[in-house]
Amino acid sequence: MSKKEKREERLIHGDELLEARGIDLEAPDAELLPLLTAAIGSHPDADLSVADYLGSIALPEAARRLVEWEQDWEKHPHTDKDLLRIIRRSLFRLQQRGIAAAAREKPAREPVRLIEPAEPTGYLSPLDGAGNRLAWLSRMRPEGGLSVLTSVINDRLGMRDVGAMSANKARLKEIFADAARHAAPLAAAPHRYVDWLMYDAYKRGVPKDDQGGGYPLLRAEFYIDAASPVPSPADTMMQAAMAGLPPADDDVLLTESARLFDEPEFYGWALPDDMVRVHQARFRDAQDSTIVISKETMTERLTAIIDAAFEDLFASPARDLYAARMREMALWFLISDRPALARICHAVHRALADPQRRLKETSFLRALVFRSFMHLMPRAEEPEPDRKADAPSLIVRPD
Repeated sequence: MSKKEKREERLIHGDELLEARGIDLEAPDAELLPLLTAAIGSHPDADLSVADYLGSIALPEAARRLVEWEQDWEKHPHTDKDLLRIIRRSLFRLQQRGIAAAAREKPAREPVRLIEPAEPTGYLSPLDGAGNRLAWLSRMRPEGGLSVLTSVINDRLGMRDVGAMSANKARLKEIFADAARHAAPLAAAPHRYVDWLMYDAYKRGVPKDDQGGGYPLLRAEFYIDAASPVPSPADTMMQAAMAGLPPADDDVLLTESARLFDEPEFYGWALPDDMVRVHQARFRDAQDSTIVISKETMTERLTAIIDAAFEDLFASPARDLYAARMREMALWFLISDRPALARICHAVHRALADPQRRLKETSFLRALVFRSFMHLMPRAEEPEPDRKADAPSLIVRPD
């Protein structure tokens, strides 16, 4: 027997039960209505019949009783789904007959909530000696995987390269590992700051293969609003990081700062040729002079040229450039979880940012200038036969 046949059988039985109670199912609607409502709850099959008959009584009271009954069933649901089905069918019949009370209130819908896409993740690499760095953004794609916006930016020349790719997390991890093998490791950085660095670089210089539309269109996949200036987070992050470190004197940090060149991030750092070209020419001329002078005098003369280069460089706009670079290197060491090195970089940054600060005691800066002349220095002479082969040289000159 089908569900419909069983339901019809129950209705017939319900009619019999109502008639057994003395209810005249042919009575006028106004007389029948109170009799039917009084019989509600007497028997499950009788309830089916009452619900069915109420649907044929075109009175607001019948509709209201059905609505109350439906609401009660929904609050306290039970297994008799036939009853709910017949209540709703009767309400529909009354609506069709124009009984306004049968129009059930639609449950308030939850307001449509637009799911905000997850915020992008920013990534930065350290600066190289020429002021280049990687600045990347990634975000989750609705269809899965990641969208990645890649760029190479330079703090003087602007954006040198820009591109986009799709990758899953595993592939992105492989790409990061490959970048690290090529001396360009990446670490997570505040995405709004990375966005501003990319935007600011694009304003200062457009990549050669970008016809003025590539980067803006690619950025639109990540942000709707325009990029806004964002200060470097290095200072605030440094304050937080120093809270967990023992106090250190800036003078001590500056004196020891040359040890930064022991870190891979600084291996390639030297002054650009355009900043020291004049001094390098003087250095060559001094060595090429036909005037015979002692080694001590030559050393003094070459040292004076390097000292002059130091003074000229840090009395020029290069001072601000390197102040900014050292702040960014402090940021790099913070996001790569090396706060002790970040503190040294930040101390050098503060020294450069203070126009009243003398810089001679900053060993990192002295070494930076010296490295720009190393390739011009004569090779160390072979040791004399009676000289110990392992005797240390005061100046290590590259091959």
